[in-house]
Amino acid sequence: MKIVAFDPRRHKRAGFACGHDDLDEYLRRYASQSLRNHLARVYVAEDGDAQVLGYYTLSAASLGRDELPESLAHRLPKYPVPAVLIGRMASDHRARESGLRVGSRLLIHALKQSLHAAGTIGVQCVIVDSKPDAVAFYRRFGFIPLTGDGLNLYLPISTIERLDAHDE
Repeated sequence: MKIVAFDPRRHKRAGFACGHDDLDEYLRRYASQSLRNHLARVYVAEDGDAQVLGYYTLSAASLGRDELPESLAHRLPKYPVPAVLIGRMASDHRARESGLRVGSRLLIHALKQSLHAAGTIGVQCVIVDSKPDAVAFYRRFGFIPLTGDGLNLYLPISTIERLDAHDE
């Protein structure tokens, strides 16, 4: 398995099924449009036959100070802060059952891509709008709930930098 930029002409996605129809449909019908219109970058975990085992999207975002927990907000300016959004992330149910840890590998790849972007442009954190059944997954990686229902999570770039430095 390797993680690469999505190529709609090469990657096989018709049989992809993660358990959420909207995430399956996005990959099949809208991922190409996102690329073409510069709305998101799409990365896929592929097997040796270009079958998509999982995917995620990255795009630019911003958060208002009122959307952040007070412990973070008081240290930041009163204008929106830049962020990277993991807009969608899913792994095929067969890949999950095989023990390949596709989701973990995709998330680590997304965090490294976000850290790379932070080396070029201002990025304060990575955010994700999680499905209810995936909140615990993100929390295991250190994501912290934003204000609200607990489905919106963030991870400061400074945390990712420390983790990256620890891996070297």
